[in-house]
Amino acid sequence: MEFLVFAVMVFFLSVLFSMIGLGGAIVYVPIFYWSGFDLLSAIPMGLLLNTVTSASAAVTYLRKGLVQLSVAIPFLIISMIAAPVGAYCTRLVPVDILLGIFSIIMVLIGTQMLLPGKFFFPGNGNQENIRSFPLILAGGSVVGFAGGLLGIGGGSLVMPLLIYMGYAVKTAAATSGLIVLFTSFAGFVAHLGSWQPDMQLVSYITIAALLGAQVGSYLMHTRMQPETLRKMVGLVLWIMALRMIADLFGILSDGNL
Repeated sequence: MEFLVFAVMVFFLSVLFSMIGLGGAIVYVPIFYWSGFDLLSAIPMGLLLNTVTSASAAVTYLRKGLVQLSVAIPFLIISMIAAPVGAYCTRLVPVDILLGIFSIIMVLIGTQMLLPGKFFFPGNGNQENIRSFPLILAGGSVVGFAGGLLGIGGGSLVMPLLIYMGYAVKTAAATSGLIVLFTSFAGFVAHLGSWQPDMQLVSYITIAALLGAQVGSYLMHTRMQPETLRKMVGLVLWIMALRMIADLFGILSDGNL
């Protein structure tokens, strides 16, 4: 019964996260951790669901021509190189300060997504920006390292970066999803050595993520308005940031980091 509860939860979360180009590990990891799994098990489970959700959604987005491969390919190459480095540093680097900085960045980005104007994102949606290649290299390095270190796919940074570069919100979400697929997989492989999975639970949640992402990608392509999608991203980033900040202060007060 517990496995079914996890599967239903994963299904609905994968519907949401596949629509906005995020894999969902930043939510999955704390959920599994709070449910009693140790962190070294929660991280690979979150990254596995990130990979499955992103892969399932990518099939739809690639078929519909929403993915910018000229951006995704160099971005994912550099991020896949950086992800194992981040995973290696998991036991060496105190992550409390990094989590705090990451949370602040998500609050700023989420605020911009929710409000009109282009204070942080001057891009005009024409998919042209002469600064794109340096941004891809820098962004891919940061996203890959953070993904491996914190057990996240990096979509919460990738999509805002693509919007900043001038890409339309649906294109940014679809391209972000493909990038997250590979960064998540790289991080997942890096964490496999410390994982002892319950294969029955893994089977339930994997199937749920696969199906949920198909539903979410269909809804995003056929039903979702760009402005609505943008606000959904902003709201999710705010919720994730507040959750991370609350958890960070809880961890700090308990002296666990």
